[in-house]
Amino acid sequence: MLLKENIKTYTLGTIVFIISLLLLSSTFITGGELENRIAKIFWFYSILPWVAIPCVLLALIRPFRFTLTDLLVFLYIAYSLLNLHYFGQGIHARAGILVLVGVTYFLFRILTSFSSGNFVNVALLAVGFIEAMWGAAQLYGLTPSFHNQFDLTGSFFNPGPYSGFLVAIFPLALHYALTTHKWPHIISIGVVIALLLVLPATMSRSAWVAAIVGCAIVVGYHYHLRQQCIAFYRAHPIITPVATIVIFLVIGILMIGTYMMKKSSADGRLLIWKVSTTIIASHPVTGTGFGNFAGPYGKAQEAYFTQDNYTPQEELVADAPESAFNEFIQITVENGLIGLLLFLGIIASAIRNAYRAQIHKQAGHVGALIAFLIFSCFSYPFNVLPLAILFSLLTAQCTASSSAPSPRIVGIFYLFLLVPVWYFTSGKTERIEAFKRWRSEQIYFNMQIFKRTVDNYRAIYPILKDHPAFLFEYGQCLSRTDNPDQSNRVLREAAVLSSDPMIYNIMGKNYQAMQQYDLAEATFLTASRMVPNRIYPLYLLAKMYAESGQIDKAIVTANLVINKKPKVFSSAVEEMQRDMRLLIRNY
Repeated sequence: MLLKENIKTYTLGTIVFIISLLLLSSTFITGGELENRIAKIFWFYSILPWVAIPCVLLALIRPFRFTLTDLLVFLYIAYSLLNLHYFGQGIHARAGILVLVGVTYFLFRILTSFSSGNFVNVALLAVGFIEAMWGAAQLYGLTPSFHNQFDLTGSFFNPGPYSGFLVAIFPLALHYALTTHKWPHIISIGVVIALLLVLPATMSRSAWVAAIVGCAIVVGYHYHLRQQCIAFYRAHPIITPVATIVIFLVIGILMIGTYMMKKSSADGRLLIWKVSTTIIASHPVTGTGFGNFAGPYGKAQEAYFTQDNYTPQEELVADAPESAFNEFIQITVENGLIGLLLFLGIIASAIRNAYRAQIHKQAGHVGALIAFLIFSCFSYPFNVLPLAILFSLLTAQCTASSSAPSPRIVGIFYLFLLVPVWYFTSGKTERIEAFKRWRSEQIYFNMQIFKRTVDNYRAIYPILKDHPAFLFEYGQCLSRTDNPDQSNRVLREAAVLSSDPMIYNIMGKNYQAMQQYDLAEATFLTASRMVPNRIYPLYLLAKMYAESGQIDKAIVTANLVINKKPKVFSSAVEEMQRDMRLLIRNY
């Protein structure tokens, strides 16, 4: 009887392990014919229907009782979609990813109910170990990086998301290294060592801080540090305050050191957060609409630098970000305080469930979730699919619950989950082909063969019109093929989705070509205020003034170009300043 039960347990465990590995497998997809991030998304779309169906059957075998966390996840997704529709943006790609990641959360809820989620954890640790080894191979030059400026990216496009993925696995691996025995103990130690070898090399300060806090939670619960600290205070009431002050001083010095390590980067993020608060102040309740950060941010940053109350350092570090580099701020910008409260409710409810389910057993999951959330305060993990899937897994792991009284109810719920899976994945083939066609056409775009490219871009525009980079290139093609009015129509759509001032530069050149000089002036000024450390908008403005006969304005603007300190000095900047000196001499 015991043998039969063990066979059943390990058979189901193997199935759970394989399904979990498949759900996490988008991490390893690197691109090929598609860009890294896009390739991961389409692999996820391809694999999800195949794993969702067996999860329905597993739900009938091991049904669970729904919790408050499950309800809050459902409400957050529903609210985000309604908020998106309220702002009239329709259902775009990021909304589909949100829904499918929500479905993945419920799939993990089923998978983690088998043997307390141990089989899922084995899959996660295996993925973490492979990623760590991948990064180590890149450090030694054995495998290529996926970024031309960084040697260490793992299977990701950037070392930032890569470090965030590893750091969320670290506390879980440490937990198993401290609590398991024999082979699981050895394997967990191997994962911890692999992560320790790679994480410092990522040079990610946020990942280091997240790893320290997440692992401190695990170590604290394993060694009962809270009780030991209380006992130490009672035994040494005078030494304890002194030791506490020293610890906080050391932490403060380390924080200042990490800030100074990449000061300009930190100042840039502080500016992003500062500008983002102005968006929140203008849309406090509902936000700007789910997935709608970059466009409103560009307008808010333009307004901020128009007021002339900024510092020279802020002007120098300003850029055109796609995200807020803080998920809590970005959620508030997009979904308002309602969305933020729902998201915080998900986290609080999940951690509360973990405490109820014996925290010493769940310390690894809580530490991993906290590490992920700390990292998300300084980065953009929800914009990277494998990290969003990882968050859904960690939240599901913390949301353990008892068996449900009615398997039928759970089975019906999971059958309904197949509907959004089918809806959002059924049209993937057409979109994949559109992305492939776009990537192949970029060769001709970069060669400036615009007459060939514009017709092909026009054909895929209906499919990729929610992708700002595509809209920008399409708008350029139209501009360079003497369609300035149509180009501006496309570029205005791009400006809604992006904070890139180059969009306005091309629009200004279009207005200039149509001899609408007032509109050209306003558009060039918008571009220069959005990111004031860039010289190119002012250069175009001076050339436009000269062409339209506004000589005094041309000379004043040319002097601004000559005297302006750029963020990065280059041969292009030198050439523009040389042209402006020539313009002044000529007039």
